[in-house]
Amino acid sequence: MTFNLSLRIAACIFTVALIIATEKREVLAQTSGSTTPRLTMQGGADPSNSPIARDALGRPCLNVEAAARAHTVNSSLIDHVVSVKNNCSRTIKIKVCYTNSERCTDAVLGSYGRSDVILGTMTGVKIFRYSILQK
Repeated sequence: MTFNLSLRIAACIFTVALIIATEKREVLAQTSGSTTPRLTMQGGADPSNSPIARDALGRPCLNVEAAARAHTVNSSLIDHVVSVKNNCSRTIKIKVCYTNSERCTDAVLGSYGRSDVILGTMTGVKIFRYSILQK
């Protein structure tokens, strides 16, 4: 008798959890409008010949992340965004470029600052390669 009651309670808990999960999915589908992800994370920067700024412990000063970000209204337009954070107390000038290209964007990162650089905007291109030159 106790086993039967435990089984019924477990079935009720499972059913409630399933209903909540289904409702959550429906709300997300209504608010997002599509199931395609808005960000496509990229790999690390390609190596460059410029020296790398380091902190007192020898760690690189710059922390880099890159993503292809779809526009909200027209999801086929993709921004290529490189986000760079300076973890050191000195100002660092950088030049972010598409790999093997002269198409570049300059940025100045203050001490412990962060900058999001839009390298370019393309239609439907979700994967890109980039390099960072430190000055």
